[in-house]
Amino acid sequence: VWASLLRLLLPQFQRMQALDAWLKETNTTLTQLNGQRKYGGPPEVWDGPPPGKCCEVFISHIPRDVYEDLLIPLFRSVGPLWEFRLMMNFSGQNRGFAYAKYGTNALAMKAIQKLNGYMIEPNCYLCVRYSIEKRHLSIHNLPSSTSVQNLQEVLVEGVERVSLKTGPGIDGVSAVVGFSSHFTASMAKKVLAAGDFRGTVMVLPGPNCRATIDEARRAIAQQLLLKMPNSHLAA
Repeated sequence: VWASLLRLLLPQFQRMQALDAWLKETNTTLTQLNGQRKYGGPPEVWDGPPPGKCCEVFISHIPRDVYEDLLIPLFRSVGPLWEFRLMMNFSGQNRGFAYAKYGTNALAMKAIQKLNGYMIEPNCYLCVRYSIEKRHLSIHNLPSSTSVQNLQEVLVEGVERVSLKTGPGIDGVSAVVGFSSHFTASMAKKVLAAGDFRGTVMVLPGPNCRATIDEARRAIAQQLLLKMPNSHLAA
């Protein structure tokens, strides 16, 4: 039994040793955050403005014991990387997918053309396509006296715009929140899912996702309570 277990774990251990050696050799820094390991965003040396829309690719079919020492040089062969994110699980293996962001749409397109179908291991081919960044979030059942300014004061950094909707068939006030990136929207979801409200974020990511759960409403109400009289809050 132990011999079988060792045979299973040894390749992953060797891959992790190779990753550690590559990080030291190239002086590359990776940041672990909420189930993903991130390079750049931006990297230490970057010429030019931050990436715009359609500059990120989604990479799937990654072998679970393949890490950044193989993936980053491969995707950097197309052009300079602004950011690379590898999704990780608690075992230390990756979750089979990652995101690579370039400075331009042209480089992202080139990565798809060059690396989609790339054989990274025998009989294992990467799937590379455009990443759809979900930046717009929807919140419903807010207190009827909620204003744009109220929401801007209690939401996280990275919010670019807030619009409110009222009218027949809408209970209280509904808000659509536009974030600067999918990453900031994802971090918003993490905070809400953890129940850690503390005045930071009250929204769920997704272009048409409705945050009607009680936790979201209570959390927002708690923050608005600091800005508005109690009588102004919906029951």
